[in-house]
Order: sequence, then structure tokens, then C-alpha cells
Amino acid sequence: MKIAIISDIHSNVVALNAVLDNINNIDCDKIICLGDLVGYGPHPNEVIEKINELEIPTVMGNYDEAVGFYLPYCGCYIDSKVKLLQSQNSLHWTAENTKEENKILLRNLSEELEYEFKGKHVSAFHGSPSSINEYIYSNQQDRLQEILQEINTDILLLGHTHIPFIHWVGEKVIINPGSVGKPKDGDNRACYVLLELNEKINVEIKRVPYDIDKVITDINQTTLLKEFGVMLSLGKQIDKSIDTS
Repeated sequence: MKIAIISDIHSNVVALNAVLDNINNIDCDKIICLGDLVGYGPHPNEVIEKINELEIPTVMGNYDEAVGFYLPYCGCYIDSKVKLLQSQNSLHWTAENTKEENKILLRNLSEELEYEFKGKHVSAFHGSPSSINEYIYSNQQDRLQEILQEINTDILLLGHTHIPFIHWVGEKVIINPGSVGKPKDGDNRACYVLLELNEKINVEIKRVPYDIDKVITDINQTTLLKEFGVMLSLGKQIDKSIDTS
């Protein structure tokens, strides 16, 4: 059985379509999305409508929650004035430009997903089982062990960080599929994970190139900050403003 795990699309429908094409080419049985459909990118409605049209089960991300419920903050980690300005610009623009019917879809997303595949229990969250906006990284050995002690599952799926990893603890595995639409690990290709369940569990991080210049052009036709396009080109976060004068 082949399962594609996607996450953190962030209003980038060009990257999403490229990933969906790649998934179709390898004949996956199911797609699971770990949330953050919106934010930072120029295509919030297109992404929400595509996910809804394909009936892809999706966990609510912190950005989905913020836009869907009209919250004043996105729940992102903010440690500088520049990041605060980026967050405010992104959330305001996304909230203003997401259709009301699509905000309803965001509000109705699940907080977690649970599955049983091939005798393996699969649990999916955006941040962690404890919090929608907890950042879990592969080097947090104690926290990863603690999470698996808290939740009885064979395969734990987490998003939110935009940095992919596969972490085994005995026969159990924690998987982060990275980000489809806003990578932060220095690789600007769209990222997702292919999970294969047969006699054993196989996990592979997949990278998909897409037309980044098209998305940057679309960003620059809005009032979204131009550094969001620069981040797409670099495949990572930048903590400085771009002079547009």
C-alpha cells in the first residue's frame, strides 16, 4: 500500500499541482495532508478548493485555524520584528483574500487523523499531539521519545516545521514530510513523503521541481511581501526585509 503524506502547502497551488502529478505517476492508494493549506503564498482559494475537490483528508494547521476562525495571530514562532511584520502581512492578506465559503472549509478540518493500514496504526497531527503549533525537530531525541510514550501508535505523522525527517524508535517511526509550498531546509523543490506499507514500513522523502518563477510573479502582483518570493527561490526562511524602492 502506498500513502503520500503532504503538508504545509501555504497557498502555493503551483507546487501542489506538481506534487499531485508526481503522486499520480507513482499510483498512490491514499493522500493524507497535515495542514497549513494557506498563508504566505498567493493562491489560498485554489489550494483549499483543490484539496476539497479531491477529498484529501486534512489536519487543521495553525494557519488554517487563524484564517478560518479570524484569529489575530498565526501561531508561528516569532523572534524578531521582521518575522512579526512578515506574519502580520501574510495573515492579513490571506484573511482578506480567502473566500468565506473556503474559511468554513478551514474551520471544519480535523484536529487529528487516525487510520489502521495493514495492521499498523497511523496518527496524524499538524504540530504535535500536544499542540497545533509545537515545533518538533529530528534532533529533539528526548521529546520524540516522550511523544511516542504519550500516544500509542506505530506511525506518527507531524508537519509544521517545513523540514522533513524520518526518525525510527524501534519498530515505530515519526515522519515529517517537509513542506509542499514553503520549504525551509535549503532545497527549493516541493517536498512530500511516500509511505509504503507491505511486509515492512518503507519511508522515502520525495522532491518535486515546479515553476517557482510563476509563483513569485503571482506574489509580486499582490501586496504580499516580496521576500516571500525570495524565500521560495532559496528554499529557506530569511529574516530581513527586501527593499522594494
